[in-house]
Amino acid sequence: MSRRLDVSPKPDKIAQRGQSLVEFALSSVVLLLLVGGLVDIGRAIYITEALSSAAREGARHGAWFDAPNQGTPYLYDAEIKTAVDQELAADSLPASVLRNSSTTCPGVADGNGYHNPPYVSSAYPPTSNVAWLYICYDNTVGVDFTSAASGQGGQDVNVILLYTYAPLTPLLGNQFGTFHLANNEHITVQGP
Repeated sequence: MSRRLDVSPKPDKIAQRGQSLVEFALSSVVLLLLVGGLVDIGRAIYITEALSSAAREGARHGAWFDAPNQGTPYLYDAEIKTAVDQELAADSLPASVLRNSSTTCPGVADGNGYHNPPYVSSAYPPTSNVAWLYICYDNTVGVDFTSAASGQGGQDVNVILLYTYAPLTPLLGNQFGTFHLANNEHITVQGP
């Protein structure tokens, strides 16, 4: 006497499979948005740290004092920009664009005299994923060191990097647009 086993799915089992598929489809959208948001936040933090490192390196490079020769040989916009761009390249970011060419520093939105964030929106690049570099001396708009001679010690060099960040996740980009990332580094020029 052999029994025949019925292996065909029951109608309620088929309905349950369909329900699970619909639930997974709905919940996966939320899960993908969360993962995309985390990736964008991580990328923004990485870029902020890269900008911080590049600004610090540029300011340190410019403020260095050559004691045997009694001068500051790297206190030029071109030298500082080169140091900043080398640091950005090490972090796989494009080279900066020098914006002020010794005439203006970015305006601040809160009246801060030391050219610290927040900056006015017009100081940021209009296109995404571009770094604008501002090099300001002695916290004064329009003041530039004209030579690397001695006698400039105690003054301030301020390297400012402004970046317009665009999220990779399309929904976040459409919902929030771009974000402004800023970093600046003040260092006192060494020497007499």
